[in-house]
Amino acid sequence: MNIKKLCLTRPLSDVEVIIERKSVKKIRLKVFPNGIVKLSAPLGVPDECINDFLKSKTKWIEKSLNCFKDTGAVEFETRISSGVSTRVLGRQIRIIVNEAKIYKIEQKEGYVYIQSPATKDKQALQKQFERWWRKQSTAYFLAAIDSFYPVVAKHGIDKPALQIRKMKTLWGSCSRKHGKINLNYYLYKAPPPCIDYVVLHELAHFLHPKHNKDFYEFLTVHMPDWQERKRVLDHEVVKGLGY
Repeated sequence: MNIKKLCLTRPLSDVEVIIERKSVKKIRLKVFPNGIVKLSAPLGVPDECINDFLKSKTKWIEKSLNCFKDTGAVEFETRISSGVSTRVLGRQIRIIVNEAKIYKIEQKEGYVYIQSPATKDKQALQKQFERWWRKQSTAYFLAAIDSFYPVVAKHGIDKPALQIRKMKTLWGSCSRKHGKINLNYYLYKAPPPCIDYVVLHELAHFLHPKHNKDFYEFLTVHMPDWQERKRVLDHEVVKGLGY
């Protein structure tokens, strides 16, 4: 895998694009909230084509970078305030905070509306948002477990319990001894196919504890594109750990 950096010409002369050549069918361009720009290109694509592609996308790159800058996009929510953006199920959304007599949060299209009588209390807003996030993510993760559980249930595996934890290095883990799946609090940021992959991965460990041939064959049978989902999760989903 060959990786190099390329500086864009005007109007983004001070922006670097990380060029990654890999086994993909077409050129993919991604702008991350912290300003990093990555381009994945098929192995045989010449440099000229990559340069032409980047020139055609400079306006889009600039617009994306400015959007992240203006909205103060955050991945690990350390501050919740009106106007910042984050991700929910793979989509960038804007947080709007409004003064109200009640505590309420609802998501509509590309926005999450937080109503609170304590809008100036950042700690209270943070706790309110985290309670909402845990409730939403728990419901979603449980539905995903219900969806994939039948593939292990037929082998006599009891349905595992769910625990959501803030983890910095893992998307998920499981305890066969305690019949429990741990999912990362931040996994709710990922696109649905990636969440499904993590859930199936952990369920598979109740049958195959180790990452061996049987484990990967099981994944492939029940999710033929699991490697692509894993790639997106590992390389494109922002975790706040570098990009």
